[in-house]
Amino acid sequence: MNHTHFRASGLLLILSAITFWLSWSLMPDQGTADVNHILAVVKEHRNFVLASVIAQIVSSVLYSTAVIFLAKTSEHSKLTTAGIILLNIGAMGMCADAFFHLLAYYMTDASVTIESNIVAVMTFMQTGGLIFLVPLLLPFFLGTTLMAIGMKKQTMISAVPSTIIYAAWITAVLGGVIVNKFFPEGRSLLVLTTLGLFALGQITTGIELNRK
Repeated sequence: MNHTHFRASGLLLILSAITFWLSWSLMPDQGTADVNHILAVVKEHRNFVLASVIAQIVSSVLYSTAVIFLAKTSEHSKLTTAGIILLNIGAMGMCADAFFHLLAYYMTDASVTIESNIVAVMTFMQTGGLIFLVPLLLPFFLGTTLMAIGMKKQTMISAVPSTIIYAAWITAVLGGVIVNKFFPEGRSLLVLTTLGLFALGQITTGIELNRK
């Protein structure tokens, strides 16, 4: 067991989670799928979108580095190993998602004037393009969950991180039902809250690993 790897993986996981949530907090009107609305808000907040893209790419790099150190900390159970692998795949998905956002940033530049073609491309990215993106993004959340559960079973961390992550899943499911039926204007808050809980679960995991 390498204590340096525990500390490094813990610190990197904390930084990864912070920059992950920061990247989404910088994005305007999170959770919307309306193409025209997306282009409008991106055009209005282009500097924030660019900052979000940079933060998301940095976060993805930190996650990938963190899981390398995690893999070296000790012998892991199959569950923990599956979580580490899925989180690494999810980091690639988050990096790919950043370039989706970067595309929207460039498409809203003042020099781009053929608006009908822009909407057509953006519509594809928000429909057909998601077929390629979603399978990379889901492992991020599944990996975070399995890794926390596996590490708890190995007594590497306490039950606190997995409890927070369970709360994230419950918030996403129940909150999604409530928002869709009664409070559609709260979609952005729901997205930030859910992602914030996942990030908090990763941060607490990182803190506990860093203390080992």
